[in-house]
Amino acid sequence: MQTQARRGKRELTTARRVALTLAVVVGITLAAELIVRATHVASYVFPPPSAVLSELIHQPALFARNALVTLYEAAAGLALGAAAALAFAAAALHSRLLDRILSPLVVASQTVPVIALAPLLVLWLGYGALPRVIVCALIAFFPMAVTALEGLRATDPQLLELLRSVGATRWDVFWRVRFPGAAPYLTAGLRTGATLSLVGAVVAEWTGADHGLGYLVLSANSQLATAQAFAAVLLITLMGLAAYGGVVLLQRRLGRWHPARHNDRLSTTRGTT
Repeated sequence: MQTQARRGKRELTTARRVALTLAVVVGITLAAELIVRATHVASYVFPPPSAVLSELIHQPALFARNALVTLYEAAAGLALGAAAALAFAAAALHSRLLDRILSPLVVASQTVPVIALAPLLVLWLGYGALPRVIVCALIAFFPMAVTALEGLRATDPQLLELLRSVGATRWDVFWRVRFPGAAPYLTAGLRTGATLSLVGAVVAEWTGADHGLGYLVLSANSQLATAQAFAAVLLITLMGLAAYGGVVLLQRRLGRWHPARHNDRLSTTRGTT
């Protein structure tokens, strides 16, 4: 009963936060509409929100087609970056030599602006989706690598000693204990990586693409179609929020199986009985 009551309070609090956020967004939108209309600002300088929504309503195919391209690039880059981050974390975890060699290289890689690498990747790999996917992976890699390594190292030492005493292999320890135990860290890095990969896709599309929301923003700006550019930016923002929310839901589901949560439930049950 206590668990259900807490869950109900949590859901009510979340609903209130969502309602408050929506109310603030609607209020800001209405205020911007009124200010733009009252001051007679040129639409190519700052379009009213109604014009931005009109673009989305009257050209759904255009935005959907370009959004799918950007979403594909971001998702593929996120998957590639996550795989590379997990490989780095596993290598650094099991080898001090690799840790000393790879960690400085990973940190140093963040000092190189990815936007400067994007034209070179296009030159080396062509104008396909691959250069943009790599840019997304490079941008999303670092936060996921850091959190993955931290999570894998956070395993209880006593539990590791117990597993070694019963002859468990490194493979078993990694996949049965370290990896599940690091789930909160992995999903935390994935939250950041999911939003950064979308940023990477848009930035990469600015350096050489003929499809995608980033390309649509540039194309609209060149034609002074500011409302269309704002609509593309709005769509990018909504996609980022959806990606972040999806990872948060995944984290909550995985959190139900986290050992710490499980132990808390057991202790609560014992206390009530």
